[in-house]
Amino acid sequence: MIESIIFCIIAVSIIAAFFFAWFFYQKARDKERMYLLEKGEKLEDIFLIQQKNRFKFIFPWLKLGIVTSGLSLAFLIIALFIRYFENDHELFKGFLITFIIGSCLGVSFLINHFISKNRTDQHG
Repeated sequence: MIESIIFCIIAVSIIAAFFFAWFFYQKARDKERMYLLEKGEKLEDIFLIQQKNRFKFIFPWLKLGIVTSGLSLAFLIIALFIRYFENDHELFKGFLITFIIGSCLGVSFLINHFISKNRTDQHG
């Protein structure tokens, strides 16, 4: 019961944080537009200025792929140690499944990095 309440509080807090970050970002852009309009700029010029100053966030897929692949490799090594030293088959299966999922995620992150890199190189 308490765990579900804590989970709900955390989820609502995260959603509220994202909403307020978006809200204040939009509010700042509106203030910037109003200031430029008062200054005498044309609306088309304002949109060009905001388009030129837009922050371009590039997600670090390569770093995430390397870290995920490294962690999954560590899970494989742990699984092999458990298999040969502890002889616990259930724990071995759990670590092996984690290794497989982590490897697939790591490879997909690396593929996504190179695909998005090729797209940005082609489009400018």
